[in-house]
Amino acid sequence: MNFKELLYDVFVYRPEAPLLFNSFEFLVLGILVLAIYAAVYRHKRPRTLFLLAFSLFFYYKTSGIFVLLLIGTLVAVYLMTRRMSRCEGGGRKWWLAGVVAVVLGVLGYFKYANFLGENFFLIIGKEFHHWDILLPVGISFYSFQLLSYAIDVYRRELEEEKDFLDYAFYITFFPQLVAGPIVRAKSFLPQLKKDIVLNRNEIEKGFFLIMMGLFKKSILADYLSQYNDLVFANPGAYSGVETLMAIYGYAIQIYCDFSGYTDMAIGMGKMMGFDLGINFNKPYQSTSLTDFWRRWHISLSSWLRDYLYIPLGGNRKGKFRTYLNLLITMLLGGLWHGANWKFIFWGGMHGVGLIVDKLWQIITKGKLKEYRIARIVGWFITLHFVVFLWIFFRADSFATAWEIIGQVFNSFDLAYLPVFFETRKLFVLLLLLAVAIHAIPSSKFGKVERAYIRTPFLVKVVAFIILIQCILQIKSSDVQPFIYFQF
Repeated sequence: MNFKELLYDVFVYRPEAPLLFNSFEFLVLGILVLAIYAAVYRHKRPRTLFLLAFSLFFYYKTSGIFVLLLIGTLVAVYLMTRRMSRCEGGGRKWWLAGVVAVVLGVLGYFKYANFLGENFFLIIGKEFHHWDILLPVGISFYSFQLLSYAIDVYRRELEEEKDFLDYAFYITFFPQLVAGPIVRAKSFLPQLKKDIVLNRNEIEKGFFLIMMGLFKKSILADYLSQYNDLVFANPGAYSGVETLMAIYGYAIQIYCDFSGYTDMAIGMGKMMGFDLGINFNKPYQSTSLTDFWRRWHISLSSWLRDYLYIPLGGNRKGKFRTYLNLLITMLLGGLWHGANWKFIFWGGMHGVGLIVDKLWQIITKGKLKEYRIARIVGWFITLHFVVFLWIFFRADSFATAWEIIGQVFNSFDLAYLPVFFETRKLFVLLLLLAVAIHAIPSSKFGKVERAYIRTPFLVKVVAFIILIQCILQIKSSDVQPFIYFQF
């Protein structure tokens, strides 16, 4: 490869090879960015300009020309929100309605136009030909950040951001831009007004999170996906035991994939002096479905609570309205994940589960939580309800999902279990390792982090080299994108 080709690969978007956190290209760019950042971070304006420029470049490398859509949308929201902040009474509502119309209009066109068209043509009995519309990476995430910013200003919970560069930096900050966490303006913008103080302890915590994220994504999730994809692509070719292992495997895969990205994003933010919050808190340890949604994709579930569930009335208008609001919130949460009825079903079933959970708490008055056996039973039921619904989340269609479920119940024979363990040793080993890591209490995990920080620098370097070598040994031929990039 000559110098010209190298420059092309580095600076020009290639649809077949978008820039990913878990790629060697990003590793090199990341080191370069941190080196430049170390020279400018003490100076607010150079720091903001540099990270804003790199964030836009990063998005260009992941989505190409759609970077112009991102810029256009954030400029429109900025201008309308500024006008809204100067209005009183009904004028504020109209400007907020304009923001919502622009953001949801753009999101609706790119994400839901084909879905709506397909269902409309189905109703009128005519054939529908899908429009050639590409989905911009991360549009669901930055759309929610734009909406929360405007709504917070409308509610007077946040002052409008007069500095356009700070506002644009908040929306586009590259670690969380394409797959979250969904960061609130009122928690992030104040950080931009303060002097950034970097200390070794926080930098090493950030690097530890990055290593954990790489391990979860590039070793656990990517390897487990190789077998899971085979089963979900052709469930009829596998026994009930093999299919059940793929179902459990996908539950671990999606957690390791998404939380792995989040760990890396939060870690990168921490290394640069920014707090992006927390997005996962050992969700498979939940003892109820309500508890699960307090632990899984926390930034999304809290967004849905604050900007959808509570405005609908929350639990303030009687039990029936509470349950209806829960169901609507989860149905729309499912739709947020994808323009497909299976995602709406997935969200709706979680809504039903939350309603049942609330009814159960009323019936038992919450007293069963005092008993360990009740917590264990609650954990088992919650886990398997969540795992069951992941089937519909992952399967290409309802038909495939039901075929997978049918295989488990109609073709299950424990005699296959020793054979599976023998032929899929590494899959089983990594599955058990992921379960063991997830089972570590948060207090103990903190001790592991502190032990890592105390180790000599040379040991950290060796650990990182070993991690990279393991990734190279286990990975498939191509760098695997993150699951939540498609949302």
